[in-house]
Amino acid sequence: MTLSLQFYSLLLMVLSGILIGAIIEGARFVMNSFPKRTFVFKYSAALEIVVWIILGLGTFYILFNVRDGIWRIYDPLAQIVGILLYEQLFQPIFRLAGRIFLRIVIQPIWFLIRIFITIINKIFRLIGFILVTIVRPFHFIYKKIWHLALKKKPNFRYNKKYTKN
Repeated sequence: MTLSLQFYSLLLMVLSGILIGAIIEGARFVMNSFPKRTFVFKYSAALEIVVWIILGLGTFYILFNVRDGIWRIYDPLAQIVGILLYEQLFQPIFRLAGRIFLRIVIQPIWFLIRIFITIINKIFRLIGFILVTIVRPFHFIYKKIWHLALKKKPNFRYNKKYTKN
């Protein structure tokens, strides 16, 4: 293994540590932004463990592509250095980028989804109002007829008043 390849893999491990720090912080932010009764908030520790496992698999994938999966002792140290670099230097930059991404991408999409749901809801309410308006007179007639159908009717055959002696 050449010195340049070792430097390249060390640099990749530091960059992956920076990315791991950003992903973990983003995952914690997203999981803590859910209401307390949701599945995501209740099982946030388990979900964070799943995120860590996925990040570990991603690290192994990087090592597999660069050095055919050979693991050196300085790889986790380089990742820890990357995480510490993220905490000290890159955290404000990533947070600013996250806020910009939230404002420019996520909030407009969420706004459009809410408008779409509101429009569909209003259309269903309008259709329901039209149906109720059309059915209301027939409902009134039906209640009157049903009320008459339940009344006791006189039986003319056996009534003494209407029979011949």
